[in-house]
Amino acid sequence: MNITNLVSLSRLLVPQERVALSASTFSTFFLPAFVSYFAMGVLVQRQHTAMIRVALLPIALLCACRAGSTLDFSLGIPNYRCFNHGLVLAMFTLSMRSTAWAFATKPYKRNALQPNKISNSDTLSSSTNQFVDDTQLSTAIWNAWDLSVNLRGIGWDWPQGLHIPKNNHGTKSTSEFLLSTLAKILFYALAFDAASKAVRDFSPETFGSVEGGTIFDASLPPLRRYTRSTVVTILSGWTAYFVIELEYQIHAIASVLLFRQAPSQWPPLFDAPWLSTSLTSLWGHRWHQMFRECFISVGTRPFSYLFGRTGGVMGAFLISGALHYFGLKAMGRGGHPVVVFGFFIMQGVGLILEGVWKRFTGVRVDGCLGLLWTWLWVVFWASFMVDAWARVGLVGSTCFPDHYRPTVLLAYFLKRYLNLW
Repeated sequence: MNITNLVSLSRLLVPQERVALSASTFSTFFLPAFVSYFAMGVLVQRQHTAMIRVALLPIALLCACRAGSTLDFSLGIPNYRCFNHGLVLAMFTLSMRSTAWAFATKPYKRNALQPNKISNSDTLSSSTNQFVDDTQLSTAIWNAWDLSVNLRGIGWDWPQGLHIPKNNHGTKSTSEFLLSTLAKILFYALAFDAASKAVRDFSPETFGSVEGGTIFDASLPPLRRYTRSTVVTILSGWTAYFVIELEYQIHAIASVLLFRQAPSQWPPLFDAPWLSTSLTSLWGHRWHQMFRECFISVGTRPFSYLFGRTGGVMGAFLISGALHYFGLKAMGRGGHPVVVFGFFIMQGVGLILEGVWKRFTGVRVDGCLGLLWTWLWVVFWASFMVDAWARVGLVGSTCFPDHYRPTVLLAYFLKRYLNLW
């Protein structure tokens, strides 16, 4: 096979341009990615499937790559390019999980859950569970629906040392859980819309638009320039927090309604990350842990084997950097790899510095000084990554049509029906 044929084959497998979303392109590109991923989820629950999983892995990775690089979820609307960003994040996640499942050393087992009991434990471990030898195929297929969206492994035996934030609202019935989750969806939708609009309003003609632009305005004096960029960075962080919570609550209510999952499978996602008194506590348990097992399996373990404990720390952050880089690249204007990888590498460096501090002083980073250190380190390096978001138009993208934004609808309701002004 000559070079021309290889290039033609590569373009057939992974087209160079995105194609509009339709029933045909969905079945051609997205469905194979999900089916191969789902098949891996079934196989990882069964014994004696290691060879099949390893053989299926390249197919699953290729299908995920094709879907992430080919489909256009923006519907051709520049404001909605952020949906391509979300698509690539999803496909990269499928790839990480498929890789972890391919090399799993023992079958995954699902715990028996108490339907309305919310877990308040600090960590999950699989060390005390006892299970039957193998999972029936029909059961494995049903369980794979849960496994495919259950990123933290709630109700499964495979999470190791996973921190679960405590639920402060006690035990809830399914109906109470659905009502409270619906209220959270409304709140986070409003908060996300308000925060993202506040960021765009800083510069509607540059980074507040899909054309993009830098958050560092060279026309301003240094003090104003960097104060402004710091505020934009912090607001962008809150925007990310709100949209992640919004997506999580939507998945929670859909999973409980459609797949009969228990409310106990949807404990809180974050543990007040703004109160972190060290980078270790921030990234170790206060920030969401949805990708914890992926980063450990694909990043920490292989890098620890090659470079020791320090390599394991950096390996997890490198994989996180890759996830965010490819997501940003989906905006169609480059991924700014030095900036994006730089942010995550420096978070790993910060964790290592905390370890060095503890080793030499005997005191763990904590308290008010630890809080200040964490905020300064994260915000400083995050400002460069937020600038990359702004340059490619991610900050200026919107998820709602202008007239149907949650805050606009709320203002219309208050004005029309409550006569507040």
